Amino acid sequence: MKNVKDAILNGAVKIQNNTYMRSISNAMMGLMPVMMISSIASLINAINVGPTQQVMEQIGLKALLTQINAMTIDVISLYVAFLVGYKLAEQLKADQLNAGLMSVVSFLILSPISLLEETKVLKMETLGSGGMFVAMFGGLLGARIYILCVKKNLVIKMPDSVPPIVNKSFAAIVPAVIVSTVMGAIYVIMSMTPYGTLTSMIYTWVQAPLTSLGANVFTCMIIVAFIEFLWFFGIHGVLAVYPVLMLVFYQPGLDNLAAYSAGAALPHLFTIGFILNNRGARSFAVALLAIFGCKSEQLKAVGKVGLIPSMFGISEPIKFGIPQVMNMRMLVPLMVTPAVSVLSAYLLTIVGFLPYHNGVSIPTGFPVIFGGFLINGWQGIVAQAVQFFLCVIIYIPFMRSQDKAALAEEKALAEQEALAKQEKFSPVMGEELA
Repeated sequence: MKNVKDAILNGAVKIQNNTYMRSISNAMMGLMPVMMISSIASLINAINVGPTQQVMEQIGLKALLTQINAMTIDVISLYVAFLVGYKLAEQLKADQLNAGLMSVVSFLILSPISLLEETKVLKMETLGSGGMFVAMFGGLLGARIYILCVKKNLVIKMPDSVPPIVNKSFAAIVPAVIVSTVMGAIYVIMSMTPYGTLTSMIYTWVQAPLTSLGANVFTCMIIVAFIEFLWFFGIHGVLAVYPVLMLVFYQPGLDNLAAYSAGAALPHLFTIGFILNNRGARSFAVALLAIFGCKSEQLKAVGKVGLIPSMFGISEPIKFGIPQVMNMRMLVPLMVTPAVSVLSAYLLTIVGFLPYHNGVSIPTGFPVIFGGFLINGWQGIVAQAVQFFLCVIIYIPFMRSQDKAALAEEKALAEQEALAKQEKFSPVMGEELA
């Protein structure tokens, strides 16, 4: 078991620390402002109370919101391409701006062009979530070639008297030519294959299988349980598996947001939002049980300290205070509660009560219930209340066991302190001190 544990932990750490996976992960995190803009526009656009839709149409608000969505979620792959190159250069201590620019150029060269009435056009689905994997691949490859060229001094060097900004621009010319040539060659080679384009090949061999892999509740349950398993060893579980979550579940979430913005049916049940927002208020449940269900002064104090942070999704005070980290007594509920919470959300969804996750992004730190309302309406509040209740039920016997152990430790410590005080003030001890 120790070998299995070490292998799993080493694998998670390697994924988390891999330069390219970290670049993708950081790029997705960097998308948050764009996603928030699109999410807010989508939420406002979806308001349908009384004559609100007609009013928004008349005053031009719907046209504005449609334009905002078109230039955010509908071209999301452009932002992905730039950010993966930018973040890769950040990891490798290279020129971030030029690396990001080369990534965008690479992505656009690899993207298929269509003819519309003798006009060359890029389809929006290519620039949207459908092109995200091409954006990742082209962005990383283009930026890496550019960085390699610069490190090998394949650049035009200008005199020292030339301003730095001009010098950087000229230095990027040769790498840009090499990057464009490589990407153009890939585009031509792919046009000779049965797939026709790199977009089509990646969708067939990578994107579709990954989406199918994540399209079942058991995969989601295993993932959320594994996140807490990593927490058991003090590793931030979400950050460790975030690159994998991005690859499997981010694109379905983007599809849902695009459909939600267009007023169409949401295509995917399992998205990254479904997973991360339906793990249950585990730490909040533990904090309340510690305050109101435990007799140990230590647990009560930890519960009071961790109560407010846990309401906003901050679990560290509880995880390290109880402790849940490296505490075998807490391992089972730590892994079971998020898995059961995800299962409950799935069951509520398939019976028709809980809507599909609309793809709306909410920043970390949102109160649990309020976040549920934003992504699933009032049904989201009910679902998260059910998850909270399940977490409380599961944790009760384990918290009782932890409370007994903590009480025993406190009692032993009190007895030791009492004995130390008695010895300190005894006559014999006093004479020895004298």
